[in-house]
Amino acid sequence: MKNPVQHRFKLLAFDMDGTLIDSLAAIVDASVEAFAGSRFETPSPAQVREVVGLHLELCVEHWAPQASPEEVRELAERYRQAFRGQRALGDQNVRPYDGVDETLSALTDDEVFMAVVTGKDRRGLDAVLESHGFNQYFHSLQTPDTNTGKPAPDMVWSANTETATEAHDTVVIGDTSFDMEMARNAGAVAVGVTYGNHSEDRLRQSGAHVLIHSFSDLPAALAELSHEDYRL
Repeated sequence: MKNPVQHRFKLLAFDMDGTLIDSLAAIVDASVEAFAGSRFETPSPAQVREVVGLHLELCVEHWAPQASPEEVRELAERYRQAFRGQRALGDQNVRPYDGVDETLSALTDDEVFMAVVTGKDRRGLDAVLESHGFNQYFHSLQTPDTNTGKPAPDMVWSANTETATEAHDTVVIGDTSFDMEMARNAGAVAVGVTYGNHSEDRLRQSGAHVLIHSFSDLPAALAELSHEDYRL
């Protein structure tokens, strides 16, 4: 028998890269392949980490600010092809963080909805969910294919609409400033994970209500945020 819900929230909205899965190495590899032979300098791992979570075309604009719109589209498509090629060959360096599956299972409850709010396109998200067996957990999948990307609030609000929940009863869990800003812009609570792509200071400065250092710390953080003495 499952334990009763220990928090007040109705929707838990999770970022993917850097929050549920460690995909930085695969993202770096795809960016190297995308920029190979172009007139632009290949972004460093630090430059890649800086913008993980944004819509891909925005990432390319950060990596190659001199690129024309046509060149941005071409580099983005080369990146997508590289990433899909990794997956097709079975050598993609992507893994869930420790405790993710167990914690998502523990958080599953008939009274609580869960969503993904990610900068990945839907095709990439579907592949990740299938690969790691995460489909069972999520009631709403939000991507830039049908929403304005982070840090705009649209993905959170779309998930609210799909699950008949409200933003003030929603928690966004993510590893970047873009996630924290999206949560704040939507009127939701922001939980930052410190093991991903952005620093603790940056997460705090961008609006995190609380930080966790392991995904398995999330249930306790949700309970803390629900306590009547806790001030958001």
